[in-house]
Amino acid sequence: MTDIKFSPVVKLPKVNRGNFSAMLARPQEFGGLMNPLIGFDHFRLTGDVFGPHQHTGMSALSYVFEDSVTYNNQDSMGTNLDIEPGSLLWTWAGSGVTHHEVPVKQDGQVHGLQIFLKIPQQNAAKPPQSVYIPVKEMPVLNDNGIKVKVVAGNSGTLLNHVQTPEPVTILDITMKAGSSFTHELPPNTHGTFYVMSGKVTLSTGERNIDIADEEVISIGGKDTGTVVILRSTPASRVIFIGGLPV
Repeated sequence: MTDIKFSPVVKLPKVNRGNFSAMLARPQEFGGLMNPLIGFDHFRLTGDVFGPHQHTGMSALSYVFEDSVTYNNQDSMGTNLDIEPGSLLWTWAGSGVTHHEVPVKQDGQVHGLQIFLKIPQQNAAKPPQSVYIPVKEMPVLNDNGIKVKVVAGNSGTLLNHVQTPEPVTILDITMKAGSSFTHELPPNTHGTFYVMSGKVTLSTGERNIDIADEEVISIGGKDTGTVVILRSTPASRVIFIGGLPV
C-alpha cells in the first residue's frame, strides 16, 4: 500500500501590475503532487489585461467568485459568453485555441481563479472544446457550519452532473469557526488545498498540518483512497482541486 505524500506548505507570492493583482501557485514547489494541476492564479482585474492569447495542449479554467462582475469570454471556436458570478468556463485547448476574457462592466472588478490543468498527451492534438458550468448547476451542501459548492466533480454523494473533459473535482468550501469537513480522495488521487482566508488543520490520520491564509498544500493519496478532514479555527474559505495525475 502506498503512503500518503505531502508537499511543503507554500505561502503564495503576490504580484501587482496596474489593474491586475494575483496570488500565484506554480507546480515546481510541490514535488509533483500538484499534478494534474499546472498551477493557478487567484486574481483580481479591472480591465483587459492579457488581450487575445493562445493555449495549446492543456486546459484553462476561469472560475468567477460571487463578488465578481461578469467576465466575458470570446475564443477562436466561436464562443462568446458571459461567465456569470459563481460560474466556471472550462476551455480545453487541445490542438490550440485563442481566447480573450474581459470584464463586462467597465472598471468593474473580476475576482476569480484561473486554473491550468494538464491533459493526457494522447489527446493533445484533438480539437479544442469549451464547457460552461453555470452556478445554478453546481450542487451545494449546507450542514453544521459548512457550505460546500461542487464546482466540478463530486464530494461523497454530492455530484455535479455536468460532464467535464477530465474527471477533476473542484470544491469551494466555506467553514464557520470550529467546524469540520471530510472529503475522501479516490485511490491514487492528488489533491491541492488552497486556504483563501482563515486557518485550517488538515488531518489524514497520519499527520495534522496547519494551513493559513493564502497558503497551499498538495498531497498524493494512497492506492486505497485517502480520507482528509479539514478543521477550521477561525471562519475559513478553502478551495480544493483534485484528480488523477497525468
